[in-house]
Amino acid sequence: MKRSADATPNPAFRQRRPAQLAEGELKHLEMILASFVEGSAASDRLPTKYWDMRIAQLDAQYDLVPSQSHRVATLQRKLALLDQALDTAANAQDGEQNRRVAA
Repeated sequence: MKRSADATPNPAFRQRRPAQLAEGELKHLEMILASFVEGSAASDRLPTKYWDMRIAQLDAQYDLVPSQSHRVATLQRKLALLDQALDTAANAQDGEQNRRVAA
């Protein structure tokens, strides 16, 4: 018996997960970024690139409703601001260390 063209799965097509399953991930990511702002030591955290990847995966793997898409965009903006702040702090600390060595 022949298989119809519709019966063969297309490996390039991946069905996205339902929006309701994304809620737990969204809450987790929001909590993580809030804890970054409250401030534990930067060395205790995973790098911001990791969290950026997690946020991007959430957007790519789930069929988000508009309010969830807005929350993802907000997370991306907050993470970008956090990354800038961490870079600025690291550069300031490097500058301070260089001044101490020169003195």
